[in-house]
Amino acid sequence: MTCLLLPFVFALAPARGVRAATAATAGGARASISQMFLDYAVKTAVPILEQEILQETIPDQSGKSSGFEYTVSNIKITQFTVGSPQLSFVEAKGLQMELDGITLRGTMSWRYRGRHWPHVKDHGGGDFEVGGNTHAAGLLVLSLASGRPHAALSGAAASLDHFKIKLHGGASWLYNMVVHAFEGHIKGSIENSLRDEMTDAVDNALNKEFAKMRLTEKLPFDPPYDIALIDYTFTDITTKSDHVSVTVRASINDTSGTQKSFPLPPPALPSTNSSDLGRHHVTLQMSTFPVDSMAYVFYNRGLLRNEVTPKDLDSFGFVLSTDTFLPVAPGLSKWPHTNMTIDAMVASLPTSTARFDENELQIDTPAMFAFYVNSPKGRIPVFNITGPVVAAAALSVAQTPAGQVLHCKFTNATCAPLAVNATTVGPVDSERISDVITFVLDAVVPIANAALAGGLPLPSFEGVEATNTSITTRDNVCTVCSNVHYGG
Repeated sequence: MTCLLLPFVFALAPARGVRAATAATAGGARASISQMFLDYAVKTAVPILEQEILQETIPDQSGKSSGFEYTVSNIKITQFTVGSPQLSFVEAKGLQMELDGITLRGTMSWRYRGRHWPHVKDHGGGDFEVGGNTHAAGLLVLSLASGRPHAALSGAAASLDHFKIKLHGGASWLYNMVVHAFEGHIKGSIENSLRDEMTDAVDNALNKEFAKMRLTEKLPFDPPYDIALIDYTFTDITTKSDHVSVTVRASINDTSGTQKSFPLPPPALPSTNSSDLGRHHVTLQMSTFPVDSMAYVFYNRGLLRNEVTPKDLDSFGFVLSTDTFLPVAPGLSKWPHTNMTIDAMVASLPTSTARFDENELQIDTPAMFAFYVNSPKGRIPVFNITGPVVAAAALSVAQTPAGQVLHCKFTNATCAPLAVNATTVGPVDSERISDVITFVLDAVVPIANAALAGGLPLPSFEGVEATNTSITTRDNVCTVCSNVHYGG
C-alpha cells in the first residue's frame, strides 16, 4: 500500500488548500493526481492491507467468572476483506480513507479450570466472525518538511460490531465468558491492530519512502555535458476537491556548486486541465524553466559553442575554404586555397530562450558565427556574422529500465536576418552568406541531439510503472499524462 501512495508527491494544484510553510512555492514542474488514480490506488492497496491484517498477532485474554479461570488464546484472523473501500479528496484537508463492509473471521482456542476442588477443567476450539456494521477510517494529511513530502494519518479509527461465536465443545456459561472476552479486550485488540496497521503504513512506511527520495538527479549526458543536475525539491503541496497536487522546483543546476543559479523565477503554470484529470491518473506539467536553466548552465561552462570544420560540411557538398568565400569577402584573397573553420555559438547569456509551441519545443536565441582562416601559424579570425537562431525540437517520452525519460530532438534551425558584427578583411556580403549559415546549422543540429541523447528523467518510483503516456504542448507548457501500474 505504501508504494501506491508515493505518486501523490508529484501532484499539484492552485494556490489554495493544504500548504506547507515555505518561502517559495513556485516551481518549474507540477503534477496532479486525479480521482481516477485514487480509485486505482485503493483497489490495489486494499488486498495488500487485507493480507497484512492476517499477520497481526492478537494477545491472549484471561479472566475469572463463576468460580472458573478461563483463557482465550491462539486468536488468529483467517479472513479479512473490505467490501466497500474508498479514497477521496477533502479540499483544504487531505485524503479521506473509508473502509466499510469489513468481513472478519478467525479461530481461537479456549480452556478453563475450576478455582476450587475438584478443579474441573476442559479445553477446545472455536470460530468467530464480525457481525453488524464494521468501519475503519482516517484522514491522510500531506505536507512538506525540509523540501520533502510528509504524510500523517489523522483521526484514525476502527469500529467492529458484535461478534458471532461458535464454540467446539463447552457449556453455555463458557460461551458467555468467551463472548464477554471478545466484546471487551479482544475486540479492542483487533480494532487497535487495524488502526495501527493503517497508521503505520502512512506515518512510518510512507515517510521512510519519502526520506529515501533523491531531491537531485544528475542528467545522463555524455562528457563534456555531464555537468548538470535537476533539482526536485518540493515547494508546494495542495489538496482540492478533485485532485491533489505537488510543485517541484525542477531547475537545472551546475554539479560543481560554484556557478550562479539561474537568475529568473519559474513562470506561472496554468491550472491543471480538467479533461486531463478525467482521463489519466497523473498529469505532469512542465514550464520552460528546466530548459532555460539548463541553457544557462551550459553557457556558463562554455558548452554552447561548437567548431565547424571542413569535414563537417563535406556531406552537404560544401567546401569550407577561402576560395568559396571570395565572392562574399574579397579580402580573403590573401590566403588562397586555404581551409576555414567556423565557431557557432550562443552570442549572449541565455535567460528566457525556450517556448513550448504546438507539438514542439522552440528555441530562440541570439547567435554568432565566427569565421577563421586555418593558416600554418594557427587560426586567424577574419569576420563574425550575427543573427537570431530559431530551432524547433520534437518531444517524446520513452520507457527505460530506470523509468520514463523525456527526449528532445532538434529537427531544424534557421537564422535570419544576418549582420556583419566584425571584420578584419574588409567588406563582407552578409546576405550572400545565408546559405553557408544554413549548412552550419544543419551540421550543429546532430551535435546538439547527440549531447541531449540521455534525455530528462521524469520522477519515478520503484515498482510503479507509467502506462498509456501521452505528451502535448500548449500555452507554453509541456504536459505529460500517464496512468500508473503497480507491480508490487
